[in-house]
Amino acid sequence: MIFLIVAVSVFVYCALILFFIYRSTSQPRGKLLICFGFGILSAGLALGLEFLWNEFAGDFIASHLAFVFIESFIGVGLIEEGAKWMWLVTIIHRWSQSLRYSDGIVFSVAIAGGFSLAEGVVYAFLDAGIGDMVIRGLTAVPVHFLFGIIMGFLYARYRIESNRFFWFSLLVPVFLHGLYDFFILQEFTELLMGAAILVLLGSLALSIWVCRVAMRADRLRAV
Repeated sequence: MIFLIVAVSVFVYCALILFFIYRSTSQPRGKLLICFGFGILSAGLALGLEFLWNEFAGDFIASHLAFVFIESFIGVGLIEEGAKWMWLVTIIHRWSQSLRYSDGIVFSVAIAGGFSLAEGVVYAFLDAGIGDMVIRGLTAVPVHFLFGIIMGFLYARYRIESNRFFWFSLLVPVFLHGLYDFFILQEFTELLMGAAILVLLGSLALSIWVCRVAMRADRLRAV
């Protein structure tokens, strides 16, 4: 049952996002499946790096509540978003010289889907309860997709418009991810969960706007 929750949550978010934006892209489904595989590899890399981070910095982070900032933005945000972003700027960067804004989004969404699936499976193997997995399906899974939309759009802007968007395509998702985790990793998680939900809702609103801008820009470039 837990594994079914993981698979369904990832499938639903992938299907919803791709339903609205895939028609604006020029990329075959095969490439999206490859990106999904990259996402699975990203999760393995991120989990390995987070294990090493905790081994070397865990005691230091735990020594003072203020250091949760470092854990949130570097130990989680930078590691996880960086593990996904690396595929965009290495392999995917070489795939197409005529990239559309929507292409960048669907590539990143596919990577986020693979990442979320692998991460959810790991949590399931760690004996997370059904309630915990349902909560993850409503919070942690969608934020990965939302951060992916923003990352993919900014990466496409780097490819199409200007090099100044190169680092933004990494740093903006890292900031949003770090901010989200900053609230849920606190000692008073229950009190701060509302702030984390606000980050999720803000990212949702930003992602919807980003998708609309991307599709409109692609239509104008096609004229």
